[in-house]
Amino acid sequence: MKVLLADDEYLIREGLRDNVPWAAHGMEVIATAEDGEQALELARQYRPDLLITDICMPFMDGLELVENVLREQADICVILLTCYDEFEYAKRAIKLGVKDYILKPIDLAYMESLLDEIFEKYKARQEENIKQERTELLSCLLHADLDKQPEEAALAQAGILVERFYACIMIDILGYRFARDTFTEQELQKYFSRFAAQVEECAAERMFFYEEFQTEGRVLIVVSGRNAQQAAEHMQAVCRALRQDVDLKNEYPFLCATDGVSGDVWGLQAMYGHCQKVLQYAFLYDETSFLDYAELKRIRQDDGTQIAANIARFVDCIRTFDKGLIEQNICLITDNIRESGRYSILYGQMFIASVYSQVTGALKEFGIDLSEVFEDPVEEYRMIITAGSLQKQISGLSELLGKVCDYVHGKKGAAHHTLIEKARQYIEQNYTDHSISLQSVSASVNMSSCYFSILFKQECGKSFISYLTDLRMEKAKQLLRYSDQRSYEIALAVGYDNPNYFSTLFKKNTDFSPTEYRQKQKENGAAKQKKS
Repeated sequence: MKVLLADDEYLIREGLRDNVPWAAHGMEVIATAEDGEQALELARQYRPDLLITDICMPFMDGLELVENVLREQADICVILLTCYDEFEYAKRAIKLGVKDYILKPIDLAYMESLLDEIFEKYKARQEENIKQERTELLSCLLHADLDKQPEEAALAQAGILVERFYACIMIDILGYRFARDTFTEQELQKYFSRFAAQVEECAAERMFFYEEFQTEGRVLIVVSGRNAQQAAEHMQAVCRALRQDVDLKNEYPFLCATDGVSGDVWGLQAMYGHCQKVLQYAFLYDETSFLDYAELKRIRQDDGTQIAANIARFVDCIRTFDKGLIEQNICLITDNIRESGRYSILYGQMFIASVYSQVTGALKEFGIDLSEVFEDPVEEYRMIITAGSLQKQISGLSELLGKVCDYVHGKKGAAHHTLIEKARQYIEQNYTDHSISLQSVSASVNMSSCYFSILFKQECGKSFISYLTDLRMEKAKQLLRYSDQRSYEIALAVGYDNPNYFSTLFKKNTDFSPTEYRQKQKENGAAKQKKS
């Protein structure tokens, strides 16, 4: 950290330079000045990180010097030295943004403690600046055209070593587009921020780079290693932490995409693109899953029937009543059909028949019949199925679904409310089962877990896992107040097969252990009886 000293008193100026152990505080005096004008010129020449200046100096006083320096170098830290213990000086110094105000004669012990504090903040700021620069450079590596890639020297300066091994991990919140249409902007920001924070916590020890894409509901993590094995181990460790975070999976079902390891930093852009391709298949998943690009290629090349098997999952996105999302997913399935070699009218008929029947069933869950939308639903279906090409069949299906979405858009609120009420009843009846989960509850109302989790939070004001925990805690409180059951018996009675975990969770929610809570309730009851 570079220091500039300015004081018109020679003994003080040189005494500070020679008697303070600057190196021990991570600092170096790069220049000294005997008046304000000289100090300003030296500040422009050396751009110090810390300016220590007297207030009363010839030609330009310390406060005027500080004002000029801060105008040109806003991030510089300033300490004022003065013989004047006057409020007006202090007030003006604070207004200028001066770090501290030291009276002469100088207490060196206090000054050294102040230097330590300043250096720690400087170091933290430098680390944050390097992190920000690294973020910008890596973002450029991932998104910029090849001819606009950053220079190797700039990468090295930011701690990005070209020859290291790197791996990408992208995590996508399943059903996030539905969340965008369901939550307010503030709710959505809070929803995504909590998800991102939990993901970042899982990856913290291994993470080299982290980037959020809130508009898409995605988080990107880059890990690195000295060799391919270490980079792969770091990637696997992050994925393992994500798998083991039960609260994350229950509140935010997600798809995690990976793509092996690159032998240098220039391979990141290709891996990033491959992870994005993996996430195009997010609509096929309704609960937390992990998929590598190599596995995706194998599925697409070797298992064309996978498309047909997953058509039922596609129907889940119809529950969003988002025409854009439905169109996107239909196009993707169509491309898969074409690539699988099944691009024929016959296969199209099979595909449309399957989707049509499942759409009809899904709409009935919301109390809607196709006869409300179309005068003759059978004729609509016949016209689609008998179209002269697969492309025409798909276009007809898209148009039909678009009309359905338009019709039900105004009714979806009441329909969703009914489904969530059924889910709450199911939770009330089954909270004692330790195996109850987001998946089992969403299945009870025939919804995918990713869309159900978003709807549940919207309707209930809290996530599924928070709702279930609160319910169990309330039931546990009742048993502690009105029964003689032991703590481990109550844990089992409210759905926890691990008594220690129950006790930890209970204390986290109430600030009391189960035993303390029971005792407190007894004391409160006795006090009430005494008063009466």
